[in-house]
Amino acid sequence: MSLVKRNFALALGAALAVAASMTIAETQIRMHTAGHGNSAFVFSATMQSVLQRNLDVGINMTSGMASSRSTLDAANGRVDFFISAPAINHYMDTGSAMYAEMNEAPELYKNVRSVLNFPLGPYHVITYADSGIQTLKDIKGKRVFLGPPGGGATTVALAIVEGSTGYKAGVDYDQARLDWSSGQQAFQDRQVDLAIIPTELPSAIISQYALLGEIRLIGIQEEHKQSEAMQSVLAIPGRTIERIQPDIYGENQTNTEIVEAVGSWVGIGTHKGVDDELVYNITKTIFENIEAFHKAAEWMKMITLETALSEINAPLHAGAYRYYKEAGVEVPSDLIPPEIK
Repeated sequence: MSLVKRNFALALGAALAVAASMTIAETQIRMHTAGHGNSAFVFSATMQSVLQRNLDVGINMTSGMASSRSTLDAANGRVDFFISAPAINHYMDTGSAMYAEMNEAPELYKNVRSVLNFPLGPYHVITYADSGIQTLKDIKGKRVFLGPPGGGATTVALAIVEGSTGYKAGVDYDQARLDWSSGQQAFQDRQVDLAIIPTELPSAIISQYALLGEIRLIGIQEEHKQSEAMQSVLAIPGRTIERIQPDIYGENQTNTEIVEAVGSWVGIGTHKGVDDELVYNITKTIFENIEAFHKAAEWMKMITLETALSEINAPLHAGAYRYYKEAGVEVPSDLIPPEIK
């Protein structure tokens, strides 16, 4: 069974098991999330289970969605909750990147609200050890998967490549224009020479690649951090520098030194039209049952009240703001909902 099919089967099996043990919830909400196997999907699936069991709220979840599309859908009231990204918020607020030709984007952005943030993980720049690729300079003429066209993660990956090499997609290397599932499968099948995948640390996806053969993670070199393209990435909210240990993926990881990578934060977003009481109860239920998240995946132990507002750059929803105030969390003034100020 292929890696992507296996991930899908595991996720589907878990979802069916949860569904079989539940009745239809009294309240149903619409949610967009990332593709199967992504850490954001794991968070969303856990959230789905926690809300069903403790709040009688069901989630009609659509997976495989890019944050750029989901943020726009939420701003237009077409989805209630979604996987948000500080970078996408920045682009929509300023009418730049994928929203550059959408004149109404900054005005629509005024409808976007936040619930909480969590670390997505570092952008793993991965190749097979026998690919001949030692640094990003070696992708000249190669086929590379950077994420779905037009996605926020792809924008970052393009900048990582340009900042490290000066290379342009379609000129110096071939950009594989695939969705997440197809791109990850293409890397497994060696139809692409290198992939850049933002995922948790350690990542189940990367671990499975390491079972198939020797892998190499390529880090950002110190001198490249100061390049204009790299500085533009790191200047955007939600971007950090993370350190990946050389043995985190076992004996088939050929790295001998720590790998530095661009890290990313994402979160749960919504829009101002969602009922205040509902968002309050959802936020409260998540944190009153945070142990369920911590038990579901090791990396989710980083999600706490103390980190919930990290890297957020869109105002909180009024319901979420009410919960944080009651919980004693100090909310920065720029995150206070405009309708409350």
